[in-house]
Amino acid sequence: MVMRVQRVLQQAGLASRRTAEAWIQAGRVKVNGRVVELGATADPERDTITLDGRVVALGERPPVYLALHKPPGYTTSLKDPHAEHLITELVPEKFGRVFPVGRLDRDSEGLILLTNDGQLAHALMHPSSRIEKVYEVWVEGVPRKAHLNRIRDGIELDDGLAQADQVDLVKKEPQRALLRMTLHEGRKREVRRMLSSIGHPVQRLVRVRFGNIRLEGLEPGKSRPLTHREVRELKALVREGQERNRRTHGFTKPGGSQHYRREPISPRGSRNSLGHAGGDSRRPHR
Repeated sequence: MVMRVQRVLQQAGLASRRTAEAWIQAGRVKVNGRVVELGATADPERDTITLDGRVVALGERPPVYLALHKPPGYTTSLKDPHAEHLITELVPEKFGRVFPVGRLDRDSEGLILLTNDGQLAHALMHPSSRIEKVYEVWVEGVPRKAHLNRIRDGIELDDGLAQADQVDLVKKEPQRALLRMTLHEGRKREVRRMLSSIGHPVQRLVRVRFGNIRLEGLEPGKSRPLTHREVRELKALVREGQERNRRTHGFTKPGGSQHYRREPISPRGSRNSLGHAGGDSRRPHR
């Protein structure tokens, strides 16, 4: 089957789409011995595709899908000479080369997915899929209702309008508060910038859900393979989100959405999110 060369690199589990495109632009990728340009296509069953002289083939490794509880202090990157710790240090060698789906900044913690399935990773990160990410955040001070409404309505940041699908005040203390925020975007430090703009800087930020995958029961620094059911549900969420997006732009394909509820986290760290000593032992299925 003919496809773009960067997609071949993705499906071979070598890199994300953007990284694959950078390799092509750097002249590191050849098809049948000739350096290709961005946008070139190839048939991996008929053509010989090489990266730095090594043949790229689909189906070399089975797909790997992992959930990982990222502790603070780890950079979500495969390579960064300035980072003290990389997220890949936490992945057992038996899973081979995987790359993160999206990002959590160095000081944030919680759930992040890793895979060698570049096509699914790209779909999960693309705004058209509208995959929900849920964060539980301790902030300085107690935001007023008007502040929360601003976050729901949208706040203009330096890279455009940022908006939470939902934000709730979960717990109040004299000098701080716990919020639960749901977003489907994933811009750099978006949650932190939104909360700083309303005068309530983040003290601690934990992502507790990505689509249908939950953090419960996963200790900091630990990972687990997703179940077959969880992977099927993730792919279904992508399809549903893309169908909703098409309907919004004039198409009429049916679609749907589902929602989740969970108990709030507590303010101090422990073996799980922001204070659950043992976490929820139930499997994170939808």
